[in-house]
Amino acid sequence: MSDQTSSPKPSTIAEYMHEDPLTIPINATLQQAAEVMTERMVGALLVIDDCNNYVGIVSEKRLTREGLAKGRNPETTLVESIMRKDPISVDHHQSAREAQDIMKANGVRHLVVKNGEKIIGILALSDLIRYYTDFFE
Repeated sequence: MSDQTSSPKPSTIAEYMHEDPLTIPINATLQQAAEVMTERMVGALLVIDDCNNYVGIVSEKRLTREGLAKGRNPETTLVESIMRKDPISVDHHQSAREAQDIMKANGVRHLVVKNGEKIIGILALSDLIRYYTDFFE
């Protein structure tokens, strides 16, 4: 009897993404966004308008580079002024490798995950690390 090891089935990013992404209002301050990220231990928030429509994404990287590094006051500067208005997105059926390539090509650490036009989650670089850890164990 031979010991056969099967290779893992290819996984889609839907298996590793964070469902029901956290949001922050467009008129929230950078300080409020940072507090939510810290409290909820996430690296990005989807930004919503007054009608609860997704209008952008704000990440730790943008808070640092577009907010603090440029001397903006976190207590008065609004998320709207630094958010990425057209977040890079992927389809929930795409592979981890495809998501990794998209992150690398665009210099981002978070991708919005969609099913058609509907946003269903966020995939973070840390989620890809978890995927590769699972894959190689």
